Amino acid sequence: MANYQQSEVALAKSATLINIFADKIRRQIIIALGNSDDGLNVTDITAMVNISRPAVSHHLRLMREAGVIDMRSNGVEHIYFLTLSEPLKQLQATFATLAADTSAAGGQ
Repeated sequence: MANYQQSEVALAKSATLINIFADKIRRQIIIALGNSDDGLNVTDITAMVNISRPAVSHHLRLMREAGVIDMRSNGVEHIYFLTLSEPLKQLQATFATLAADTSAAGGQ
């Protein structure tokens, strides 16, 4: 790669997102939320992915920290929904950096 340092920084920024999308349960949650018009609560998500409620909450926390989902309160209920615009921009920027480095290195 022509600019190792730049590629390393870009990949490090995207590593969390890549790990979010690599996990099967988190992918199932993303798909479920993507198919929901108004978002889903933890009970709905738990039923769809068939794991324990604490495990769902753990995955939701990681996804919120990565910016892939967000939450709004409806009384005592929390409704989760997708927020993929910024994470996808981050991944696009990372891949653009890698593509530029590959082109600069002669496509090797």
